[in-house]
Parts: sequence; structure tokens; C-alpha cells
Amino acid sequence: MTNPLVIPLTQAHARGDKHSDVSLYVGDMTVGFPPQTLRVVFDTSSGHLLLPHRACRNSSCLEHHRYSPWESATSMDVNSNGGLVEGVRGRLAKGRHVRDVATLSFTQSDLGEGEVKGVFVRDTVCVSGGSTPAGSKACIDMGVLAAISMEDTPFRAMPSDGIVGLGLESLSSGPMSSFLGRLFEGSRGVLPQFGIAFTGEKGELHLGGHDSARLAAPIRWFPVDHPEQGFWQVAIRAVRVGNVTVDDCHRGCHGIIDTGVSRLGVQATNLPALKRALTSGLSHGRCHGQGLNFDLGGMTLALGEQDYAGKDCSPLIGSLDLPEPQFVGVYALGGALLRRYYTAFDWEQQRLGFAPLNDGTVSQLTPQEPEGVLMVL
Repeated sequence: MTNPLVIPLTQAHARGDKHSDVSLYVGDMTVGFPPQTLRVVFDTSSGHLLLPHRACRNSSCLEHHRYSPWESATSMDVNSNGGLVEGVRGRLAKGRHVRDVATLSFTQSDLGEGEVKGVFVRDTVCVSGGSTPAGSKACIDMGVLAAISMEDTPFRAMPSDGIVGLGLESLSSGPMSSFLGRLFEGSRGVLPQFGIAFTGEKGELHLGGHDSARLAAPIRWFPVDHPEQGFWQVAIRAVRVGNVTVDDCHRGCHGIIDTGVSRLGVQATNLPALKRALTSGLSHGRCHGQGLNFDLGGMTLALGEQDYAGKDCSPLIGSLDLPEPQFVGVYALGGALLRRYYTAFDWEQQRLGFAPLNDGTVSQLTPQEPEGVLMVL
């Protein structure tokens, strides 16, 4: 396997007592020159690099680190297509100008749903490989969606400053706004794939390849279902609790791999039946319950009660309020799945791959030095 650039991630708990059981995996990113460091969630179910703008005055912005285009010598105000804002002299717009403003809706099964409004700023974005040698990093020139308004829900409770969308290109406003599109477009000889591994308080994002030491078995690949929607999703044939089928998926089921959520997300119409089936109890200080299985046809993704149950042994499941029939049988497979399975993403061939994590190796999650360095300028 091609040695990847390994970005270290750390488990961080959501802000506020209301969401004490929610945790996401965050990493560092720098933007602009001189570099501004922000903590971000690498989110496979969104398509933009979203950062709070220095001009944003919402509490959800003020309580996080904000990105300041004015303090970056490499920033440039642009429209969604990457073109210059009309009538602007110099890099940044001053005074009143007509420019593109994007409004995005986020549905987050852990923290709720809300909207964000932002403008586009072109700048240099870099991620580095943690303890790997100096210079082991990936830098790209791309469009940042700088938020000028962020609703309290869900953004105020997020443990990160921003979100790096790792969704397929159709989730972004255009090629300039896609982190992965820009990364793989400018990286010669780099495998256009990435992978995610979570365990305990640590995690890794593998860019440009995979580490076989992290896998307890070979990766099994499946085509992305409806790739035009932009989500990394796989068709599910049936959902079972123990030996009982709780969703026969006769209208279709889709498992969206969502690194931006902690618990399992379930479409609201399917939630009551699954909650009834996932009854957990307490016995000698340990939860006991039936296994939760997602049948992909040729492979079953299996979760135990330790994966989906909380401290009080009740199922940690979030509701996805998605409109039907546009969305049917949706399951957001987040941290609960990613702590059990290494998940691989093939950008070029639009495939998803799964392999059981190698517990003996991954529990340490010590980044390995890559053979090559991703440098995209």
C-alpha cells in the first residue's frame, strides 16, 4: 500500500453540559501567511472548508478562533467560482460590493441542525503530519467559506473552530472550494484515496494512501451509492439487531459515512423501531445487549453494545430529520463505526472500503513517516 501522509487527530468533547456525551475528532490546520492555526473537524459529509470569519459577531464565532483574511498576505476575496469580486481593487473588498454569499444548512445528529452564511476567500491551506519530519505536509490554494453568520445550533457546541469538508465534489460550490479536489488535482503520483482510523482518545486521517499495519484484514470495497448526491454512502441491504431484521430496506437504505458525528444517526421515521430493538441493561457494571448489524451484501458491519450504548446503557442514537421521499432509510455511520472499522475512500473510482481495525497496533496510533511528501502549491 502507498504510505500516506498521516494527520493526527484528538478526541474532543462538545461544549456545554447538554452535549456531554458527544465527542468528535479534531486536528490542526493552518491558513494564510503568516499561518493562522485553527482546530478543525475533517467531515466526510460536507463539501466546504468552513471557518468563522473575523468579522462574524455571533456567539458561535466569538467563542472559537476565527480566520482573519486581513492578517494574511495570501488571501483574496473571490466569488464561488474562484473569480475576483467585481469592482475590487487589490486583494480584499473594501466598502460595499456585490459578491457571492453561500447559505448552507447542517443536519447534525449529535448537536441539531442550523444554518451558516459565508463569503468566499481564496488562500493557502496546509495540514501537516504531526511528528513526521519537518516539511511533511500538504498545502493547497483553495476557496475558504468564511462564515459571517453562524447559528448557535449546532456550531456553538462544536469542539472545533471549523470544518473541512471531505465530501465528493458535488457537495461543494465548485472545484475551487473542494479540499480533496484541489489536493488530488495538484498532487502528482499520489494515490487519490484517503482513510480514517479512530480509537480511544486518538485518531488519524490518512491522505494519499493507507497503512496496512492498521488493518486486521484486507479492505473490502463497495461502490458509492448515488455519488451525484456528494455523500460517501453505501447501499445497505438490511439492518438487524441480533437475528431480528428491524429494517428490510425494501424502499432502499443508505449508510452515510459521517466523520462529523459521534453517535449513530437514524432517519426519524426509522428511529422508534430501532430504539425499541436496542434494549440494553446493566449487569455487574457492564452493558449487555444485542449486536447491531448492517448487511452490505458480501460484508456485514457489526457493532456491539459497547459501540452504541452510553454510560447508562441506553442507546446513543440521534435523529435525522430528513425530507422524504428525497431521503429514505438513511443511517449516519459516525464515530461508533469508525472506532471499529478502518474506512477507506477512493476519490477517483468513487468507492468505499472497510476493514476491521488492528486493535493491537492502532491502539497506539503512532504516525509513521511517509516515504513521500505531499506539497501542492
